[in-house]
Amino acid sequence: MLSKRSVAASVLCALLATGATACNGDKGGPAAASAPASARPSASPVPTLAVDTLTADQISEQAHAAMAALASVKVDGELTMDGSKLAVHLTSDKQGNCSGTVASPEVGQFELRHSGSKTWLRADETTWKKAVAKEPGATAQDAAIAAELFKGRFITGGDTRAELAEAAMMCNLIKGLFADDSDKGKEKIAKGSAGTTNGVKTFGLTVTTGDGENLTLHVATEGKPYLIRMEQTQGSEPAAFDFSEFDKPFTVQEPAADQVVDFSVFEKKVKKA
Repeated sequence: MLSKRSVAASVLCALLATGATACNGDKGGPAAASAPASARPSASPVPTLAVDTLTADQISEQAHAAMAALASVKVDGELTMDGSKLAVHLTSDKQGNCSGTVASPEVGQFELRHSGSKTWLRADETTWKKAVAKEPGATAQDAAIAAELFKGRFITGGDTRAELAEAAMMCNLIKGLFADDSDKGKEKIAKGSAGTTNGVKTFGLTVTTGDGENLTLHVATEGKPYLIRMEQTQGSEPAAFDFSEFDKPFTVQEPAADQVVDFSVFEKKVKKA
C-alpha cells in the first residue's frame, strides 16, 4: 500500500499516464477526429502540386518541408496506445507552446496549456476522482480533496515537476512530427491516388516505415503541400491525425492567478489527512 505522500505524488501521474506514453512514443501515430472546416491551407489563386511528374519521395519531401516551416498548426486526432484510446485536440507553435484538450476513457478529459516554461492542467471533478481511484492506497477522502481543491482550477507544479514536463512534451507537435529525419532513407513511399480530404484536394501516399508500420498520408495538391491527414489503420493500435489552421496566429492565454493552484498544496493536504 502506498503512503499518503506516494498517493499524492501519483495522482498527477495517473492523470497524465496515457498522454505521456503517446507523447514519448516514436510512432507519431495518427485516429480519427472530425475534420475541421478550416483545414483549407490557402486561397486562390494557388499553385498545383505536380503529382503526375513528381516521384512519391519528392512529394513526401515537399510535404515534410512545408510542415517543418510552419509557425503553428492545429491537430485533431485519436490514437490507441497499449489498448487505450487517446483523443487530442491541440494547437501548437514552433516553440512548443500549445493549448487544447486531451482525453482518454480511462481517466477523462483535461485542458492543457503550455507557454514557455509554464504548464497548466485543468480537469473536471469526475476526471480527478477517476485519477485518484486508479492509485493503490488511495481513499475516497483523497479523491474528495483533489476534486474540491482543483474544482474549476488549473494545476501547476513548478518548472521542475516531471509530470508537467511530460505533459508539455505533447505540445511539441511540429518538432516531433515534422522536423525529425531520423527515419529518412529507411522508409518506403509509394504513390496512392487523388481525392478530397477534409474538403481539401489531396494526393495519397503510402509509407512503410523502418519498423514495418504502414501509414497513409494525404497531401494538399493546391497551395502549399501541407499534410491534411495522416492515418494508420492496420495493426492493433490504429490512429489518425487531421491538421488545420496552418500558420494561424496563435497565443496561449495564461490563467488568472485565482484560477491556479500548485500541486504541492494537494500533496500537503493529503499528507495531513
